[in-house]
Amino acid sequence: MRRSLLAFLAVLGLAAEEPLHEMGPFPTREMFPLYLPTMAYQPVDPIPLGQGHWRWALNWIETNTFQYSDLFENNPPRDVSGRISVTRDYFAAIAARYPNVPTLYFLDEEIARFELQGRYGLTDRTDLWFFLSLQNHTGGFLDPLIEDFHRIGFEQYGRDLVLQNQVTLAVAHNGKVTFFSDERIVGKTQDPVLGITQRLFQAPDWTISGTFSLKPPLTHTYDVYRSGWDQSYGITAQWRAAARYVFYFGGAFIERPRGSPDYTALGFRDGVGLHATWEYRKWRTVQPYFQLYWQSGYLPPQPYQHFDQPSLQLDLGVHWHWTPHTTLTFRYLNNISHQGNTADMGLGASLTAHF
Repeated sequence: MRRSLLAFLAVLGLAAEEPLHEMGPFPTREMFPLYLPTMAYQPVDPIPLGQGHWRWALNWIETNTFQYSDLFENNPPRDVSGRISVTRDYFAAIAARYPNVPTLYFLDEEIARFELQGRYGLTDRTDLWFFLSLQNHTGGFLDPLIEDFHRIGFEQYGRDLVLQNQVTLAVAHNGKVTFFSDERIVGKTQDPVLGITQRLFQAPDWTISGTFSLKPPLTHTYDVYRSGWDQSYGITAQWRAAARYVFYFGGAFIERPRGSPDYTALGFRDGVGLHATWEYRKWRTVQPYFQLYWQSGYLPPQPYQHFDQPSLQLDLGVHWHWTPHTTLTFRYLNNISHQGNTADMGLGASLTAHF
């Protein structure tokens, strides 16, 4: 019995010497409905996998959005239960009152995004990678949870006035409705993203890499908007500050060419994104992280909207190295800037396999 116990402890000791998987910064993505047709900034891991190695990940994120033009605060329709139900006719009537307002919008939906990510070590310095995604657009299940949270003291006007878990997407330009949808969308494929990461500099405590990615316009969002050949050019880095602390940071410029007429009419601008990540490594199997995700505004300045303003989000999560080849990640995404130009909050989980 004693020998068996000693052998078991020896095995544990050997296992403890095995290096942890490098997960890199989480590839956070903006999930605001108007942002879905275009390429959004996503952090990229600066550490090459090594020639011939693979990393596969399946990510799920459920995000809730409830945003509207300021004018709707003065025009809250109510149904018999006292909660707002925005129909196409009502939205058209409100929009007609403001023919000089360039854009009016009302967005209330929940989006579940499932993303398959693959990364391959082409050489010891170069990795190739891709993202393949599909989305569900529904009423979801987060509205009651968010309302309870806001009762603590973080009030968001209007949430308790609308029907819970509904889908309503409405946009008007100069008094005329240009887009309206209140139907669920399930299993909608999104444009893939193809990328390459090249290590540029390596030192005992530093790794700096360059990244390039491309999003070919293969699909339509909401069956209407189709982007151009969006491109991203960036720098990403890791700083191993101490045994228990690792920092990631980086940024990228995103070029957004013209797309379909409806997409181009929205006026998407080129953009910039940045990330800063702190990862705590006291434990070998559990690694919590704290990540800030910033991006520039994506539409021209217009009255009654803030889409030209930058946004800041918090991605808080934990990596659990479940087996020698698999890692589970659980995360919480929250809008810090509250400009009305990002998704309000999200919950997510990921499964990553290393080979």
